[in-house]
Amino acid sequence: MSDTELEQPCPQPQAQSAAYIALREIVETVALFAIVFVVARLTIGNYSILGQSMEPNYHQDQRLLVDKVTPGIFGYNRGDVVIVRSPVQSIELIKRLIGKPGDVVELNGGVVKVNGQVLVEPYLPPNTASNPMHSATRWELGEYEYFVMGDNRSFSQDSRTFGPVRGELIVGRAWLLYWPLSDLQIVQHFSYP
Repeated sequence: MSDTELEQPCPQPQAQSAAYIALREIVETVALFAIVFVVARLTIGNYSILGQSMEPNYHQDQRLLVDKVTPGIFGYNRGDVVIVRSPVQSIELIKRLIGKPGDVVELNGGVVKVNGQVLVEPYLPPNTASNPMHSATRWELGEYEYFVMGDNRSFSQDSRTFGPVRGELIVGRAWLLYWPLSDLQIVQHFSYP
């Protein structure tokens, strides 16, 4: 090999064009947006309240963000405000979780008892009676079964009507009330002793 061959510079790769770089940036941005959108839709849902079953705490046409992930990891608690797919209609309902798998829920004299203990329910309107809707007054919850009721007990289609709901019908735990903006707040859950 001659000295002249050694001294010749190696050919440089051509510089990428500005159009190629811009196109790559756009594709990366769209892909990132799509990933964030899909993850957000799988983990957080939105819900528009229908009806008056949770008054006076939540009202018709208010909008909520719903946490779909952490309940799957940590479970639900009695007193959680949840979104449930109705087992009798193709609608989603907002309810309060009253009983969990293994609990015994009883309605007696307008009072709710869980495992023999009267529930203290400060979120209910004054003088609310939790009366049964049919002849059933006692439910033993099986594995994956939950008992849900609206806070406005006189105007709520809930487990007193359609019985306990299976866990797969619970969409998630209400997290943030975001509309109307004047009502913006973190959803208040109640923990029973």
